[in-house]
Amino acid sequence: MNKFNINAMALAMGLAFSAGAMAQGMSKSDFESQQDRISAEYKSGKAACASLSGNANDVCVAEIKGKEKVSAAELDSRAPQ
Repeated sequence: MNKFNINAMALAMGLAFSAGAMAQGMSKSDFESQQDRISAEYKSGKAACASLSGNANDVCVAEIKGKEKVSAAELDSRAPQ
């Protein structure tokens, strides 16, 4: 049981350090292209919502805005320094 806990903690620490190393690998041009991708996905999603009306349209637009905000926040967390 004790050996299992040590192995689990070692695995968790290894994953934490590898995630930090991956976050530093984004260049400025990659960052900008990802921003453009997020913007394009938002625009296409909003256009798809245009065919809906009433509450369905409101829900669709709210979901698209939420996805955009989540994507932007994830991208900002990986932004180049």
